[in-house]
Amino acid sequence: MLKQKKQKFIDITCSASQLRKAELNKILSPGKLNSTLFSGGRKMDKFFTEDSKLYITPSESAKLRKGIRLDRKTKKWDSLSSRIVNDFVYRKPSQASILLDILERRYEMLNESFAQASESIESHFSLVRLWNLSIVGSVLFGMVMMTFVYRYLGQGAAANQLQVSANAQQMQIGTDGKVSATDTSRDGEEFTRQVLEIERANDKKYLEQEIREMVKGYPIEKMAPYIAQQDRTVAAFIIGIAKKESAWGQRVPTLNGQDCYNYWGYRGQRKLMGTGGHTCFNSPKDAVDTVAKRISTLVEEHGKDTPAKMVNTWKCGTSCEGDAGAPKWISDVTMYFDKLNSD
Repeated sequence: MLKQKKQKFIDITCSASQLRKAELNKILSPGKLNSTLFSGGRKMDKFFTEDSKLYITPSESAKLRKGIRLDRKTKKWDSLSSRIVNDFVYRKPSQASILLDILERRYEMLNESFAQASESIESHFSLVRLWNLSIVGSVLFGMVMMTFVYRYLGQGAAANQLQVSANAQQMQIGTDGKVSATDTSRDGEEFTRQVLEIERANDKKYLEQEIREMVKGYPIEKMAPYIAQQDRTVAAFIIGIAKKESAWGQRVPTLNGQDCYNYWGYRGQRKLMGTGGHTCFNSPKDAVDTVAKRISTLVEEHGKDTPAKMVNTWKCGTSCEGDAGAPKWISDVTMYFDKLNSD
């Protein structure tokens, strides 16, 4: 029967002869006792015995008994003891860690909160309106900054510009050599006017996009550019009434088999009249301009700014009292009117 060899830890134990030799060296050369490692064909005077990886140290043996996997590969880290790395790996939270479980649940709750907040914002505001709000916010911020610049820095905010006049007037020399004064008191009004013009142009652009998305595939889609040029309330009436009266151009009066472009049940007298006594228009633009003018008059001069107020004039002529279809007309028109004219 073979005798099993007992493993020795040479970094903490030594033979009796080695011990005597070490004691003799202490006497002969006090303070000069050094250790040398011969490994891989190299001689090293300074080293960590545990990092040599030539044997299993007591601390590594204790870890192995606990079932911990050791990383004994050398030269993985530059100027860093692998013992530190091993300890770090050993102390990482496990999958069953209570703290890790709490952190993961908190992270999931945070993600859910962000998702709910995002859905809440999107449900109240369309992407177009959010874009408009950002534009308006930028414009207001710019106006406030311009006010501060004019108020505290004046016209001479540039580094090399001289402040010539204290009452916001800049002296200029004309071509005839005479000195003249340029009044800048209306600069703020001009700036505001330009900003409003830009905002109106942007609103028309996004209104057209909203209309196109809503009526995509219907005959009225070709009228979207002309409808978007109208006031938003008028445009909302044009879309809402057209949906109720003609399904956005699918049920229309005709003249000699041709589309009259009358999608609103409009009955104004003209030279060209279509089926059912309805007006025939010359073009989609003519149709939108004519109907928009009539609706604008009813809204601005007669206060008929909601479908409930508009129904008597548009559907019944004077009064819809006793007309069973009036509530349905109001309901259907309001559905699409509110989509384009909501606050």
